[in-house]
Amino acid sequence: MNFFKRPAHTLLYLSAEKLYRLDSDRKGVLKGEIESFDMACESAGSVPVVVEKFLSKTLNPLGKKIWVLYSRLNSYQLSLPSVQVEGVENDILEQALQFEYEALTGETLTKSQLSYQFINEADEMSNYWITLMATETVNRLMDVLKEFKCSFGGLAHAGGLPYLFSPEDAASWLKLEYWDNSVFALSKTPEAGLSLQIIHPSQNRHWQDEINGWLTETATVDKSEAWVTGRQLEMLPDIQQTIHLSADEDLTLWMGLWLQQLVANDSAGIPLLNKKVNVNKELIYMISSGVAALILCGTHAMWMTYKANDYEFQFEELTKEKTNIDSLKKTLTANQDKIKKLKTDIATLGGSVDVIPEAMAALKQRPAMLLKTLANHSPNDLVIEDIKQVEQHLVVSGVTLQAELSNQLASMIDEPLSKMGWQVSSPTKKSLDLFGKDNGPWAFELIIKDLGLKGFIKTPKT
Repeated sequence: MNFFKRPAHTLLYLSAEKLYRLDSDRKGVLKGEIESFDMACESAGSVPVVVEKFLSKTLNPLGKKIWVLYSRLNSYQLSLPSVQVEGVENDILEQALQFEYEALTGETLTKSQLSYQFINEADEMSNYWITLMATETVNRLMDVLKEFKCSFGGLAHAGGLPYLFSPEDAASWLKLEYWDNSVFALSKTPEAGLSLQIIHPSQNRHWQDEINGWLTETATVDKSEAWVTGRQLEMLPDIQQTIHLSADEDLTLWMGLWLQQLVANDSAGIPLLNKKVNVNKELIYMISSGVAALILCGTHAMWMTYKANDYEFQFEELTKEKTNIDSLKKTLTANQDKIKKLKTDIATLGGSVDVIPEAMAALKQRPAMLLKTLANHSPNDLVIEDIKQVEQHLVVSGVTLQAELSNQLASMIDEPLSKMGWQVSSPTKKSLDLFGKDNGPWAFELIIKDLGLKGFIKTPKT
C-alpha cells in the first residue's frame, strides 16, 4: 500500500441491499468516485460482519478514519421536562433517556449503547434525538477497524443530517427523509430553530396522516426537500425538490455532504456511536448514575401526573359540551330552505313530480340520521363539541385523545353519509400539547360537503 495515497477519511453507507464507499482528504474534499458493493446489511447486528467482509476484500487504500452510516439503526426522538434536565451531568442524562426509551418501547437497554443529541426546547420540554445499538456490536465494529489500522469516527443513522441538499441558502426550510423503517421530518426557522420528528411506519399505520399533519402545522418556508431511498411510496406531499438517493449522482452528492459535515464538525449535529464500553465499567456506571437517573425520571413522572390531572379536568369540561349537540337539531332544521329549492332541482333532474315525495322524506331524515351516524361511529376517546353549517357544508369539530381517531371517525361515517348525499373530507388536526409537544390531545375539524339532491335521489330517466 502506498502510504501517501491513503485518504484521510472513508465514509461507508450500509443499506439493506448494498454497501457504498466514498473517500475524502482531511479537509473534506472528495477523492475519487463512489463505489458500490453487493453486500446487504439487514440487521444492526450484521454491521461489523459486513464491514469486516468489505475491508478484507477491498483493494483500494482505506481512510485513516472510518465513518459508518446505517439506514436501519434504531433512532428515536424523546422528550424530558426542561426544568428536570437543566444542569444535570451527561451520564445521568443519558441514563434518564434510556429509562424514557424503555418506558416508550417496553424494551430494555442494559446491554446497549446510546448516543444522544439535543435538538431544541419547546413548551417546557427538552427534545433529544437518540440512536442505540448493542454494546457488543459497537465494540466488535471498533475492533474490526482497529485490525485494519483504521480509527473509528463514529456510527450514525443515515437519516437526519440537519442540512439541505441544495447549495442555496434558505432562512427557513423543511425536509422529509424516507428510509427503510423510519421517516425523518426536519424543519428550521429563524423563530423556532431546528425541530425534528421521527416516525416509524411499522409502529404507526397512520404515519402518512402524521406527516400531513406535521406539514400543516409547519409554517410556510423558503425551501422544501424530500430525500427518497428505494422505499415504495404511495404518494409524496407537495415538495419543491425531490432527491432520489438510489440514483448514483444524487447518492454521491449526499454522501459528499455527509463527509464534509463530519470532517468539519466531528458530530455534524447528529448522535454518533463511537465509544468502546467495558462491560464491568458499564455495570459500575449503571449503579452510580442509575439512582440519580431514577430520581430524575421519578420527578418526570410526577410532572406528567400533574399534567394528566390537569388534562383530566379540562377533558371533563369539554365532555360537558357534548350536551350542546341537542341544540344542533335546530340548526339542522335549516334544511327547510333546501326544500324550497326542490322545484328547481327537480327540473334539473328531469322534471319528474315523483321525485318530490322522495326528496321531502329524505331531507326530513337527514338531520336525525347524521346525529345517529356520528353517535354510532364515534370512538370512545373522541368527543364531538360542535356541528355547524357553513355555506353548503357542515363542519364537525371536537377533541380526541389519539391523533388517528379523527381519521377513523371520517372513515367509518363516509359510507353511510354518502347514501344521504354527503361527502366526508379528511379531517384537519392540531395538537393542544396538554401532555407535551405533539402528545395531544388533538383538536379536529371534519368537513361534510352537501352534494345536493343528486347525492341521494335517483335521477329520473328521460
